[in-house]
Amino acid sequence: MDVSVDSNILDQLNTAEAKALHEITQRLSSYGVGQIVNLPQIVVVGEQSAGKSSVLEAISHVRFPVKGDVCTQFATELVLRRARETRVDISVKFANKSRPSQAIHRTGFREDDLPEIIRKAKECMGFSGTGREFSEDVLRVEIEGPNMYPLTLVDLPGLFHDTADPSMKVKETVDKLVESYMKQKSSIILVVITASNQLSNHVALRKVKEHDPQRGRTLGVITKPDLTKPDLTKPGHSEERTYIQVAKNQESANKLKLGWHVLRNKAEDEASLESRDDSEERFFQSTAWGSIPREDRGVVSLREKLSRILFDHIRSNMHSVIADIEGNLRERREELDRLGKPRSSHEEMRSFLLTIAGDFQRLARDGIYGRYSDVFFGSLDDEDCKLRAQLRNLNRVFDHVLLTRGSRQVIVANKGDNTVYDISPMYLSSFLERYAYDFPDPPIITVQDLNHQLQQQAAFNQGREFPGSPNMDLVIQLFQKQASPWKSIAEFHINQVTLVTKAFVEQLVRHLIGPGEASRRTEALLCAYVDPFFADKEELLRTKLEELLRPYMQGYALPLDIDFQMIASQRSMKRLANCFMKTLEEENPEVFKDKPLKKLTHKMVSDAISYNDNFDGGEFSTDKAIEMLEVFYDLSLRTFTDNVVNLAIEGCLICDIPDILTPAKVDRMSKETLSELAAESEDAQSRREHLQEEIEILRQGLEQCRRSLVGRPKQGSLGCGYSFGNTTNITTTKTSCNILL
Repeated sequence: MDVSVDSNILDQLNTAEAKALHEITQRLSSYGVGQIVNLPQIVVVGEQSAGKSSVLEAISHVRFPVKGDVCTQFATELVLRRARETRVDISVKFANKSRPSQAIHRTGFREDDLPEIIRKAKECMGFSGTGREFSEDVLRVEIEGPNMYPLTLVDLPGLFHDTADPSMKVKETVDKLVESYMKQKSSIILVVITASNQLSNHVALRKVKEHDPQRGRTLGVITKPDLTKPDLTKPGHSEERTYIQVAKNQESANKLKLGWHVLRNKAEDEASLESRDDSEERFFQSTAWGSIPREDRGVVSLREKLSRILFDHIRSNMHSVIADIEGNLRERREELDRLGKPRSSHEEMRSFLLTIAGDFQRLARDGIYGRYSDVFFGSLDDEDCKLRAQLRNLNRVFDHVLLTRGSRQVIVANKGDNTVYDISPMYLSSFLERYAYDFPDPPIITVQDLNHQLQQQAAFNQGREFPGSPNMDLVIQLFQKQASPWKSIAEFHINQVTLVTKAFVEQLVRHLIGPGEASRRTEALLCAYVDPFFADKEELLRTKLEELLRPYMQGYALPLDIDFQMIASQRSMKRLANCFMKTLEEENPEVFKDKPLKKLTHKMVSDAISYNDNFDGGEFSTDKAIEMLEVFYDLSLRTFTDNVVNLAIEGCLICDIPDILTPAKVDRMSKETLSELAAESEDAQSRREHLQEEIEILRQGLEQCRRSLVGRPKQGSLGCGYSFGNTTNITTTKTSCNILL
């Protein structure tokens, strides 16, 4: 493919800083970063015959149709991109989105080809050839090559003067198309007005005020300065003088932050663009327009001015590019950190594992003691890695389940009573759902019904106790029956705690070693140290639970005298008081009315006490046996719960977690073990090298992008926020870029 454009001229539209940015972002693009979004486009706006196409031609040296009898009838986008391979893609994008784009096939592109391409585009758009037709369809010419820099030039149809008489539909079509480009924030509006028309008549200036109210992205261009005539009817006032004020950005109604520029259009008898540039310079040197600063006149300085504006537009988007690079650089550095230092020797392997062991012990202790400041433990809403919090909640659930479902029967004073409520706190609901302690609710039995059952059992199991005294063997057997669910509940709880603890340890090991290729080392470490640890602990916990249950299940567990007697006495007094008051109320209700009809007498009290002395305990004192059973059960349940938590779970499992992997164990590892656990694969070595290369490229790119944000030193001011050096007349030599593919 033969592509020929004036690369020397196009290069002038990119500052050295902009070229450097484009080159670095192209290198970074292979790593998925550095793409400059919202690349600027130069949109040329003006009225019919204002010289818009001539301005574009002067800027780019691409031959836009500029004959007097030819007008722009649709938008033409000239899109330049940097790429390794040269490619030209020409297509018509239809305003009707349901129509697919239509390609215009060519074997190459030269500067003089655009008029022919436009003719073919008109055929695609269905123009009849009358010359008064306009379309919202877009001709898009995309040129890619190694010597190109990103740039988009847009030539638009000319706006109609208010005094013109086009059809309403034609005017609406042109206005809609032009405004669609002007309102885009990435558009740098090049508003072109001709000095041959009165300033107040320019429709384009009104459009600028509408779509760029801050005048921050509009650069004004005055064309045809050689056609301005003095106003002889108003001495001292002329259109030429007014336009010169505008060009100097001194006309208050039309001040632009990017300023103004003056160009003399190429005459039709001027054969080359180079001769046009020479004629322009002679014109400025010989007329009143020569008072305009050199940086605000002529096509060469216009290219330089545009290059600065384009660069500043790109620079304004560099913050997002820098953030993108920083994010990717951070990810690669974190991955490199996870890979650790190279481990080719056994000493390097041992050093790697020593670091892992030290961090493991530190984080394991933090998890046990509930210190969650490390990133491993997550945020406030994360719970999976917070071991102490999980243990405390699981132990609360264990305590709750033992209280509500740990007895064979629930003993109540009267039918309808239930002193045990199976209502868990809200914060434990998720744990009860996740770790379902699925044990049945015990049946409820009244003291009276239990007394009737025990009367016969007491008769069958009489010993050498005195008459009226409870049989202690009977109390022990009743306790063993009542506490029989403890074992299954405790076994389930210990199993749940073991699973949660092992999951914590595995997550910690994976966190320390890292993902990816390290998974092989993770599994090796888990198999060598974690799995054996928990296998031993499971056996130890089974043995410990049997030890904790043995005193209760074999019947030799006895409560401390003082605690037992105090609680038993309190219960007995409470029971007797309740029974005494109940008897008095039933036998002497008139005493308890608001206005008692009788007074409480000694005989009433004596009869109530005598009645309760003959309570249902009978000769075997089963009521006493039940009372002793309840006191003994409550005291033993509290002790058993604490022992399972503290002696079994904490003492046999939790306290030893930091010892799973220690620096001392690493020091004792053989070379074979070190190689198995810490040797680095070839893939990891290769990945480290690639990461180091990528990090260096990203670092250099980031540094260069940051430098682009540093303000340039001011040498000569445009008066509009941009600074340039002193401009001299630069004679450019046309250099064609001919690439044959």
